[in-house]
Amino acid sequence: MHCVAGDGIGILAGAALGSVLALPNLANIAVEYALGFGFGWTIFQALFMRDTAGGSYKQALKGTFVAEFLSMNVLMAGMVLIVALGRSRIPSPLNPLMPEFWFVMSMALLVGFTVAYPINWWLVARNLKHGMMTVRRDEVGSDDLPTLGEPSTASAMEGARAESPEMGHAHRAGEKGDNLAAQIIGMVVLTTAIFAIAVWVALMVEAG
Repeated sequence: MHCVAGDGIGILAGAALGSVLALPNLANIAVEYALGFGFGWTIFQALFMRDTAGGSYKQALKGTFVAEFLSMNVLMAGMVLIVALGRSRIPSPLNPLMPEFWFVMSMALLVGFTVAYPINWWLVARNLKHGMMTVRRDEVGSDDLPTLGEPSTASAMEGARAESPEMGHAHRAGEKGDNLAAQIIGMVVLTTAIFAIAVWVALMVEAG
């Protein structure tokens, strides 16, 4: 929900702007992506969640960029397909002053939310993105909660039980870090491909 709330505001603004300016389909998608990503990343992720990322806005921007990029790719992939389908079924151009515009965009956000859920689950499970914050700071010390990108408390406890020698623990942490980096690269490639394919299909649908 946090992903859709942040990105969705920017995407809706981009869609309304593109409609008013009568932008071509590809340019309209680019504006929606740019505004959605920019708003979601700089405000909903980095600004609102800066305490989770260490307290520094600059650090929060750095720590949330990849998570926002992966989530945005999949969210937009779902949305562009539904918007293309809506435009192909509605004879008049989508106008933000008409209810058809808001119906199509609402359905697009719903589908985008659904298809983006797995990547957001993956990001939260690897502590690359904040979850629902079920562990409240009044239940544990604020210093005990990991910041984004650090191992979760449960993971750290399991690692401590499994590794008592310091050298062995450092070696295991290095392996986990390398493995996570490889997974992130794989997800960047996968989500970018998903978004590119969705844009191509959307353009084909709108072309007739």
